[in-house]
Amino acid sequence: MQATNFWYKLNIHRSKIVFCLALFICNVALGQKAPVKLNRIGSDAKKVNYGFFLGYHQNYYGIKYSDAFEGPDYDNVTSIVAKNNSGFNLGFMLNLRLDDQLTVRFVPVKIGLYQQMVQYNMTDGTVDEQLIESTRIEPGIFVKYRSIRRDNLRMYVIAGVSASMRSGKAEDLGGVDKLEIRKGNLKAEIGFGFENYFEFFKLEPEIRYSRGLTNVLNPSNNFYSNGIGQITTHNFSIYFHFTD
Repeated sequence: MQATNFWYKLNIHRSKIVFCLALFICNVALGQKAPVKLNRIGSDAKKVNYGFFLGYHQNYYGIKYSDAFEGPDYDNVTSIVAKNNSGFNLGFMLNLRLDDQLTVRFVPVKIGLYQQMVQYNMTDGTVDEQLIESTRIEPGIFVKYRSIRRDNLRMYVIAGVSASMRSGKAEDLGGVDKLEIRKGNLKAEIGFGFENYFEFFKLEPEIRYSRGLTNVLNPSNNFYSNGIGQITTHNFSIYFHFTD
């Protein structure tokens, strides 16, 4: 009878016992953690280092209607919406160390490949689309604050501003009405990432959001432009930085 009572109590408190055993095993494992070889120890002492990066982004336009959208010219239009589109970035960077945890990043060269789609949804169910493709030069300056190094890893947050200038001339469609975008833009950016120290280089995966600070709509007196009062850019990017 006592044995039965014992197993009954054991069954009731089974989850607590398993939890305690798991906690004990974790503590033992952590206590017996093998020493970690520290890579790139001299990298953190450099005043200046260089690198390059590759990136992938999802971007879209933030659209605000103009007063003309409420007028008779747009009675057959239910909405004007921007679609999410993807693109790629690549460039070079220079990091200036101010302190062990504070760095200024200069990006003298960044090339971004962009594709934007704006849809004009009609009351009859049809959709009129405007596709804007561009290659843009986007230099920037950023401030990066890093955590204390833990073995071969650091976490950081980053913020800054960048310019965006279209490379080359806009496509000439021979007088055909189209949605036109300005050549230049200014963006505020914020993000976070991790510094991973490998034997021969550092890899810094990073997630960043950027928002345009200017209205990039180039006003034109046509159907595609008159219904829009403002267009701002929005980008969500994943970067992979490689530094020495």
